Amino acid sequence: MKTIEDELKKGKTNLDQLEVPEELELKLRNALVKAKPRRRTGWQIRLAVACLALFMISYNFDTFAYFGKKLVGYDNVMNGALKELNELGKGQLIGNSYTFKNGILFTLDGIMIDESQLFAFYSLQDPTGQVDVGQMNHHIQIEGSWGRYYMESGRGELNEAKNQINWITSFKPPFFLEKKMHVKLTLTGNGKSNGEEGEITFSIDRKKAMGYTLQKGINETFKVEGTKVSLESIAASPTRTVINGSIQNIFELAMDQIKEERIRPKIVSIKLLANGQVVPEQGSQMSTDLKGITFRYFYDALPDQLNTVQIVVESLLADYDVKQQVALEENGRKQQLQILGQDIEVNKVYQSRGSTYVTITTEEITVLTRVYLIVDGKRIELQETITNEMQKLADGKILHIRTLQFPATGKSYQLDIERMTSVKKYNKIIDIPVN
Repeated sequence: MKTIEDELKKGKTNLDQLEVPEELELKLRNALVKAKPRRRTGWQIRLAVACLALFMISYNFDTFAYFGKKLVGYDNVMNGALKELNELGKGQLIGNSYTFKNGILFTLDGIMIDESQLFAFYSLQDPTGQVDVGQMNHHIQIEGSWGRYYMESGRGELNEAKNQINWITSFKPPFFLEKKMHVKLTLTGNGKSNGEEGEITFSIDRKKAMGYTLQKGINETFKVEGTKVSLESIAASPTRTVINGSIQNIFELAMDQIKEERIRPKIVSIKLLANGQVVPEQGSQMSTDLKGITFRYFYDALPDQLNTVQIVVESLLADYDVKQQVALEENGRKQQLQILGQDIEVNKVYQSRGSTYVTITTEEITVLTRVYLIVDGKRIELQETITNEMQKLADGKILHIRTLQFPATGKSYQLDIERMTSVKKYNKIIDIPVN
């Protein structure tokens, strides 16, 4: 309310400072001099007063309506796109509350929906002013006639009085036939549920929902050393941009499982450029299910004035099944190995105090995630990595040097590499039509 009052005062100050142009004042005076005097009846005066009052009420009503369309109190929690949409009144106000037995007040202030996601704007308040943040830990979901929608991400902020937390959480967009929805929130103070579930019911106003600003199929596949990355589509809405892709379909996944050549993706490095500028990344999802290995990358909303859009597929960081054994030499000579396209140098092999030590050098990100040493035919597990250092070369390349300790000694040695994490570099650019 304080914000509304301040804005109204600003409006009044602006009106008070309005000045009538001198030429307009002169014309009005001349018109009054020439006009014949005419007596005003009582009803005419009352009508003029009523019209003036109606004008003033209409002015103030428009001001209140403008502020009433905006969500108040969430500026510090919103990102840039949400702030702009809120200023335009794109959200749907709800304003319904539920009070828990411990006095915590749960209020759903509003929602914002586009084709990409649903945002819920809500607060948790302790009216006593003795807020315990731990008591406000909670679990939230939305239910409709066509399914349940679970929180994908969220962020909140405690106010200065420390008696209220304002939250913005995102969910998958509701099915297009959904109308009546139920927000269900359970307090889980310090990880323990108090058994009480608060529920707020609301109806979706589809006129407030927003559509796509850009939606394109891509269907491009890139392959490096047998590992492929496929981009399927890009969809931009007023709140974010989503790139969908895959690494393996279900059949490829099943075949690699049978052959024990599984790939476990960690990070697909993808940049999104709009008008030549990098669009900030919001997060990502990667899953393995009946569709295979799929991923979704989320970025900020695209600018309104859009000239070019490009996707740059830089690299894939993944863990691979290797199943490769290499005989090691003890004569001090370095051994050059190449496994899954990655260079591995065995610097030296030596024994000390009943253990065998193997020093290796790889690229910065290459890691032997599951490695054994076969000593005289017996498989020995890695005990620990005793040295771990980085070396930067003149060309900017960074090498990773470490020494592996295995608690056994013998006459013959084989390095048994079962799994390895490494990077496949693609550096492919895709131009997306914007019209």
